[in-house]
Amino acid sequence: MGVKGEHLQIGYGDHVVVDDLDICISKNKITSIIGPNGSGKSTVLKSLTRLLRYQKGTVSIDGRDLRDFGPKELARRVGVLPQIHSAPADFRVKELVGYGRMPYQGLFSRLTPEDERIVENALKATGTYHLRDKSIHEISGGETQRVWIATVLTQQPEILFLDEPTTYLDIGHQLETMRMVKKLNQETGVGVVMVLHDLSHALEVSDHIVVIKDGKKYSEGPPCEVITSKMLREVYHVSGTIVHIPGRTKPVIAFGELG
Repeated sequence: MGVKGEHLQIGYGDHVVVDDLDICISKNKITSIIGPNGSGKSTVLKSLTRLLRYQKGTVSIDGRDLRDFGPKELARRVGVLPQIHSAPADFRVKELVGYGRMPYQGLFSRLTPEDERIVENALKATGTYHLRDKSIHEISGGETQRVWIATVLTQQPEILFLDEPTTYLDIGHQLETMRMVKKLNQETGVGVVMVLHDLSHALEVSDHIVVIKDGKKYSEGPPCEVITSKMLREVYHVSGTIVHIPGRTKPVIAFGELG
């Protein structure tokens, strides 16, 4: 079981972005949602996590309607890191990560020893423990992204939703973030759903891929079955070949030459 959307219609006012979409997100797996700009990827993610109200259809978690969950209960089931997030510059890393424990606390409660342990584990799992006493403005963009992921992890969600987690990061920090996501999934069992632009990242780390084109599901399945030359041509309008390299588990994408 996991998060399931059926016959979803999602839009803004009279503008329909996604129409009649079925999607099923399994726990314990890494699912990537890919597609061209404006295809509706982030819109789908927002509706599955109640950041955006869907117009038609249903969304359920383990068979229970998404609308039946209270805010704190939902936050203990799914953790969400949107594209845009900010914190006061004078916040220290450990303080920010501690805010992820709010779904488990009462009004004006302080962190318990158990909360502190969970915060420490999240910092270590994301490789940010050494940054715990630094303020947010003292650390790099890649480090900041990992700190935000640690904050969501302290919610102890069953599924972690990341909306374009490598945006604005250089290639080194992109790869670092993808490795961390894969490691978190393997070591903690937390499910991960990512909206990604980089198809190489999706091919490398995903267990399951959903392709969105023009607000509809084009295809879904294992990465090597979904990311094909045909899909690149029909969805992204580019030529490319899937290349299998001896000694390497996952294939790579060789795009056609420019010019």
